Amino acid sequence: MKDFTIVSFYKFVTLSDLEAKKVVLLKAMQQQNITGTIILATEGLNGSFCGTSIQIDHLMALLRECCAPTALSFFETYSAFNPFQKAKVKLRHEIVTLGASDVQPQAQTGKHLNPNEWNELLQDPEVVVIDTRNDYEVQLGTFTGAINPNTANFRDFPAYVSKHLDDKKHKKIAMFCTGGIRCEKSTAYLMQQGFDKVYQLNGGILNYLKVMPIEQSRWQGDCFVFDERVAVDAKLNPLTPGTIDKEWKNNCRKQQEKDN
Repeated sequence: MKDFTIVSFYKFVTLSDLEAKKVVLLKAMQQQNITGTIILATEGLNGSFCGTSIQIDHLMALLRECCAPTALSFFETYSAFNPFQKAKVKLRHEIVTLGASDVQPQAQTGKHLNPNEWNELLQDPEVVVIDTRNDYEVQLGTFTGAINPNTANFRDFPAYVSKHLDDKKHKKIAMFCTGGIRCEKSTAYLMQQGFDKVYQLNGGILNYLKVMPIEQSRWQGDCFVFDERVAVDAKLNPLTPGTIDKEWKNNCRKQQEKDN
């Protein structure tokens, strides 16, 4: 039985009074017994947390009230156990760290494609499909034909673009990530660098797996997630304990600690 709802969300929106917002949100999480992490920055908010449906409704209402009165992108999955240990609210320079502070996804970003449109685009021989996730994530699964940039973290992505992509040669570029946030930034960065036809998978891999029938899916393998589930399968079910290589899992944890 899946008693816990896990919500992942992000929004690029200009925020102020971050310290005050941190206090309010952390207090609400603790009062509602919600665990997970919320990241706040002047460019927006990002996070994942877990609780019952009623608890989550309260916190989502507060997030919309204090941080994002307009549409707040979020995605729900379900689990038989709580994959987070504590309630955390962190202040950062970026809600997802690319290391290029002048990139503004709220101003321009790649064209969003739904899962069916994504499948159609993958059949275009002119399209370069790039997995924007870290190498240890790609090892678990990716889309058929996608390029692995072999980046250790998202901050390495601009260097990959500089070395391997050319706006004169690569006319169409499609990118994807776990839930969509990294693609918002990576496609915005590419457009800033002069690339014109840039696309992204709306809602990321998780939304694709939720919507796309397995027999039509172009996804191969499992999908890494940043919590105690470690990964989910093509049906969004947490992997059975013991099926993931322990050495690989430990390496993932070490890399995440560096990123944090």
